[in-house]
Amino acid sequence: MSFHWLARKKKSLSPTDAADLVGRFLEGTELYPQEWNDFIEAGRVEPAVEGYRRECYRLDPMVNRPGSADPAAVEELRRIIAALRALT
Repeated sequence: MSFHWLARKKKSLSPTDAADLVGRFLEGTELYPQEWNDFIEAGRVEPAVEGYRRECYRLDPMVNRPGSADPAAVEELRRIIAALRALT
């Protein structure tokens, strides 16, 4: 179990943290193997981030699957990153 995971479980993710996490998912550079799943399924996020987390959950089957991710869903995740960054 990663120390980073424990630290993230104790605090809510800010918009910047969530944008970074979505970006890492798209790049395949998550901090630990289940980081994306922890975020979309039960991640503790600030209220301003919750709607974006739910949208990521909705997009998950299209981007977190064997083979290629759906290009439109990937573009939507990029839009979410930009929207989250705009909140800060």
